[in-house]
Amino acid sequence: MHPFHTAIRAHSLGLRRRALPLDSRLGSGRPGGRRSGPVRRRTPAQCAAGPLLLAVFLLIPAIASWAAPGPSRDYDARVKHNLEFSDLARSGPLHGLHPDTASTHDPDTGATRSLRNPTGFLMETAVAGEDPAEAALSYVRANRQPLGLGDNDLDEFEITDVVYSQVTGATHVYLRQAYRGLPVYGAQLQVNLNRDGHVLGVNNSFLPDIERAGLGVSTIPDLEADDCTAAAGRDLGIETGSAPRVSHRGKGRGRRTRLLWEEISPEPVEAELMWLPIRAGALRLVWNLQLQTGEGLDFFDFTVDAASGEVWTRVNWTRGAQYRVYAQPAESPNHVFPLPPGDGRSLVVDPADPLASPEGWHTAGSTGLRGNNADAYEDRDADDLPPLEEPSCGPTLNCDFPLDLQASPGNSVAAAAANVFYWSNTVHDIQYKYGFDEAAGNFQQDNFGRGGFGLDAVLSEVHDGSGECNADFATPPDGTPPRMQMFLCPNAFSERDGGFDNGVIVHEYGHGISVRQVGGPSNSSCLGNLQQAGEGWSDWLALVYTARPEDVGSDARTLGTYLVGQAADGPGARAQPYSTDPTVNDFSYESIVGAGIPDGVGSVWAQALWEMYWALVDVHGFDPDLGNPAPGWAGNQRALLYVNEGFKNTICSPTFIDNRDAILQVAIDNFAGEDVCTLWQAFA
Repeated sequence: MHPFHTAIRAHSLGLRRRALPLDSRLGSGRPGGRRSGPVRRRTPAQCAAGPLLLAVFLLIPAIASWAAPGPSRDYDARVKHNLEFSDLARSGPLHGLHPDTASTHDPDTGATRSLRNPTGFLMETAVAGEDPAEAALSYVRANRQPLGLGDNDLDEFEITDVVYSQVTGATHVYLRQAYRGLPVYGAQLQVNLNRDGHVLGVNNSFLPDIERAGLGVSTIPDLEADDCTAAAGRDLGIETGSAPRVSHRGKGRGRRTRLLWEEISPEPVEAELMWLPIRAGALRLVWNLQLQTGEGLDFFDFTVDAASGEVWTRVNWTRGAQYRVYAQPAESPNHVFPLPPGDGRSLVVDPADPLASPEGWHTAGSTGLRGNNADAYEDRDADDLPPLEEPSCGPTLNCDFPLDLQASPGNSVAAAAANVFYWSNTVHDIQYKYGFDEAAGNFQQDNFGRGGFGLDAVLSEVHDGSGECNADFATPPDGTPPRMQMFLCPNAFSERDGGFDNGVIVHEYGHGISVRQVGGPSNSSCLGNLQQAGEGWSDWLALVYTARPEDVGSDARTLGTYLVGQAADGPGARAQPYSTDPTVNDFSYESIVGAGIPDGVGSVWAQALWEMYWALVDVHGFDPDLGNPAPGWAGNQRALLYVNEGFKNTICSPTFIDNRDAILQVAIDNFAGEDVCTLWQAFA
């Protein structure tokens, strides 16, 4: 398994209609506020590096959307299948849109993949509508032709999420295409609206002319869910004498089926019928199923042809990582005084944020490391369950446990669990201020009526026995708890405990932040393509959360050194340290050619974000208090806002260009657009 990976898990989508009318949510306390004058807009030419940036990003050939076959890799048979066909031209003229509108198109379906204005909105006027969902639908229906969609392509769909961002006032509306009563796998249309109802951008993966594509394709499967689950097992190279057996078979159109395959999967296998778009004019009926294998290490999402048993797509939901920990912003025991074997921990008193965690971090009546945002416990036997006896903080919740860094980590389990519990809650509370709240799909047992689905506090497992020298984070859709596994790492001198490497913890939690928000909280399968930047976003978040006031951009920052037994200034887990000094890190966009997937590609994106971060710090300064960005909004706080809100603007299976443009959409619409040129120049 590659170091520093994440997990994503796709379940059924839920309907969410919490959004209020746009006018009722406007306020002056957020970064954008209500503007009284004209929007400040800049063209790329007005930003000195703008034209250069466009040229650089377009010089690199497109990378295929999915990796090659292999039992632990993401796989999409459509990539090879579609090589036999010519690319389709964009099928929609951009009539009626802003003259600066730019678009991308899907070469396989011919649909418009995205619409965006690099320096403003897609329309001069706001979209009329009683609520954001109505406004989004009105816009999409009026612009079917620019989106490359036919008259009947909007006949069936479901609104999977309406995500309102408290911090900027933007609303993100997500539609999923359906046909003949069945959902279309991966077919999502997203409209991003600002606080006044202006359209910031549209992302589209609907299949055009879906009725023509579905002609002659039956909704009755030739193969049942158990046959296709067995095919998925064979695809993974699993040899077993048993077969999956049906414990429940649904009677509805999707025939949702639950299967048991105890020899292979510790959890039931969930399967349902869906359509899989292949390319223009081609649609397959498939079983979409989720299969967990091994000792809690791997989760897979499959689509298997319901007629032939062919595996079309496979997404490995589990990926891993490395970093370090003590009280924020310390990165690890090696980054504080006294150095190991001394105990450099500090005692933090009442750190819970009253807005993000109104009832505190601990479950009422509990004296353990259990709460509304996270449960932390030891899982040495890798059964994903807490032990019978857990550490107690006592009735006063004094979670102060002994630590001996010279002894075996087994002597300090409670201290490691407390550290992971603290960091899981700290990131939860801070990220809340930047838009990762209940409506955006954050991790909480109780959502306090603020939107989204609850019952999904993070299961934070320390000393997990299913791996070593690594960590991972599994992120199902909103309403199902994610799981973070922190491992031990034996080395030549001692055994290091991942529960004390804060960089590792933030990196892993960062996967949950990006997975829940890219594509909306009900869609956990948007980050499986080759150029997706999940590892880079997580690296960058770890850098941001462990940045100190004395740091400068030219410093060499590495990650994961404590866990793997290196000194604080060791080489870490990446090919180059992160730095704005080109003699330390010389990554450019071209560096992704031939880079490892996903870590090498991700580190290139993290370096791009690190350049952006320091450009903003140079202009607006640095504030060590990440949890209180308003009213000052220093450069590091703005960077965190732009990236988090950018997640919500980002299309499924994004490229670096998509990621960049999603961030620019946020900058255009906040702080009167004053950072747009800074971002263009930084990304160049």
